Amino acid sequence: MKKGISYGIIQSVAVAYLTIWSISPPLEVDLIYRLLAVVAAVVWAGVWLIRENPIVLNKDQLLSIFFLFTVVGVTFIDNGDFNGILRQIAFFILVICTIMNSYYKDHWDELRWLVPVVLVLFIVYNFKTIQALIDDPTIARRLVRADESIYVYLRQGIGGYSLVYPQVCVSSAFLAWTLKAFKHNKIYFVIGLIWLITYVVLISKASYSIAMFTSIVGAILLLFYKGKSGVSAFIIAIVIFSTVMLSILYIEDFRNNLLETFDGTAVAKKINDLVATSESGEAEGSIGSRMTRYVASLRTIATYPIIGALWRGSGGGHSAFLDTVAKYGIWGGWFFIKSVYSVPQYYKKKYDNHKIRSMSNAVLVSLLMVSILDSISYSFYCLILLILPLLFEDVLRWEKIEDENTLDG
Repeated sequence: MKKGISYGIIQSVAVAYLTIWSISPPLEVDLIYRLLAVVAAVVWAGVWLIRENPIVLNKDQLLSIFFLFTVVGVTFIDNGDFNGILRQIAFFILVICTIMNSYYKDHWDELRWLVPVVLVLFIVYNFKTIQALIDDPTIARRLVRADESIYVYLRQGIGGYSLVYPQVCVSSAFLAWTLKAFKHNKIYFVIGLIWLITYVVLISKASYSIAMFTSIVGAILLLFYKGKSGVSAFIIAIVIFSTVMLSILYIEDFRNNLLETFDGTAVAKKINDLVATSESGEAEGSIGSRMTRYVASLRTIATYPIIGALWRGSGGGHSAFLDTVAKYGIWGGWFFIKSVYSVPQYYKKKYDNHKIRSMSNAVLVSLLMVSILDSISYSFYCLILLILPLLFEDVLRWEKIEDENTLDG
């Protein structure tokens, strides 16, 4: 084994496939690639069992495995076949990535090369999507809906939710990584800068209002918020959100400038819906649609609070957190929160470093806003649980080099 392929390489290849599948529009839509993702996860687990001697399972890993068996068992009992189980694949990946994250805490160096690979893939898919949006701006809304009519676009590398919103969640961490790379790795800096340009153009062309607002707030917190409290960071985000909403309602010049800038896009429609809602006192248009969906999720939660709806549906949509609780119950919601928010919380608590705190708070607020206000996608998990730690690890490594140089100086 030492002369050939090592177990570490096998695991790295498995993780690479899971990650690439989760952010690649062409790979994500077809069942065969989903099954290959499960196979990659099984291969990783098999090598993990071989490498760990003796095998040590911590509490998070045991709870993850137990939750996976619960979901699979209940779904299989109700359906009597594996079709229902395959529909749970997104949650399978969340559980698997949670276990992986726990395993790799001691040796992230094995996967460090994944960050530039992921960024290059994002650049390619962002560029393809930008070109498609220039040719036909009307497809922006269709791309964020998981119906078969958009599969022809996905197979061309033109992405929707699975491409855009995972980047939104970790955009502030990618930005911090890129800025820090300027001093330490010029190739990484160039890759990060190109990604940033394609990302900004993409969300601008697509006019995804939540994506634009969350990215801006994340960048502001990263660059200017130096406090330790995540609650304070979230309050700042709420203040910014409220200020923008009030400005749209009561500052006519500001509202007209936005309407002119985003004329004919979903942003302009949301602004008009907000004004109409304010004038009528009832939720209008897209705002009314979102409220209806949120209420549907809450009703499902009230009906199936413990185990969740599972096979009966997943709530109303438009909220990753509410839909997860609706589908998997209170326990599922707890597991979702613990897994999705674990990485920034872990680094914030473990390292007393202002750069890490700024990254953590920015990412936590971004994750919170997206998971409450928007839907879920497979690639949330691989990006947050496997790529986000690598961004933190690189920043920490570069910070350590700077500290050592300062002491030597």
